[in-house]
Amino acid sequence: MIKSTKIAISLPVEDLKRIEQIRRESGAQRSALIDEAIRFWLNNRDKEKMIAQYEAGYRHRPESVDEVKALEELSADACAEEGWK
Repeated sequence: MIKSTKIAISLPVEDLKRIEQIRRESGAQRSALIDEAIRFWLNNRDKEKMIAQYEAGYRHRPESVDEVKALEELSADACAEEGWK
């Protein structure tokens, strides 16, 4: 079982109204709905960090012209084997 902790937060009234509307429509509990939103945000943040690391690495060492040509040839061969033009 996941251990939970209660916290108190302040939200703009309009945001709470929107959350309550979604909660009523979905039938979810408020805590579950907010937990889902936070988990989504945390996962998205982790993905953004990984993308930033990938982009930084690519800027540090982009593919050479020879590597690009080799990949193009491999792609063309793979497409030909599959009957694609």
